[in-house]
Amino acid sequence: MSIKRMRVFAALCFWAVVVLVSVPTLSAQGGPGMGMGMGSQGIMGQAAVRELFKSLNLTDEDLNKLDKILETDEINLEKSQNEITILQTKVANLLLDAAPDMGAIESAITASLTYEKDVRMIQIKRQVAIRSVFGEDRWQSILLLVREARMSERAGKFANSFSAKGLSTQEANRYSRLLAALRRIM
Repeated sequence: MSIKRMRVFAALCFWAVVVLVSVPTLSAQGGPGMGMGMGSQGIMGQAAVRELFKSLNLTDEDLNKLDKILETDEINLEKSQNEITILQTKVANLLLDAAPDMGAIESAITASLTYEKDVRMIQIKRQVAIRSVFGEDRWQSILLLVREARMSERAGKFANSFSAKGLSTQEANRYSRLLAALRRIM
């Protein structure tokens, strides 16, 4: 086999691997047509979201508990997220230098990872607390709503999928409170 043919073959193999690796990634992200029984864009739709919400049978007491869980470590979470943003900016600025200071970059990244760990631990503590308060089935439904909120927001369809139109006043109030909590969980 000539060198030119070997290069072409290697390039074809490379692109085949890239395509094979990207297909599962797209399906895991709810790419077009890849949602788990969801609409063609990976969005459940307003009726399914509403039914999932109703299946939670949330009370005002449940929502108060959810708010209390989300208030725990809220300040620390925001501070850590802000520090991550600052450190990311610092690294970006250091990389603009003609001769970037690798020690300063490593130091900033190490600090950022510490804050990332703090953020993740707060999120995990919240999830465990929500799961223990609401039980496994309701927790799974909340997780589905969080995932749906993320996907519909990325697709620019959040307002449509999560509309309170057609709900009673009491349901709409609870629904609005749940949506505010979902945004905090996201």
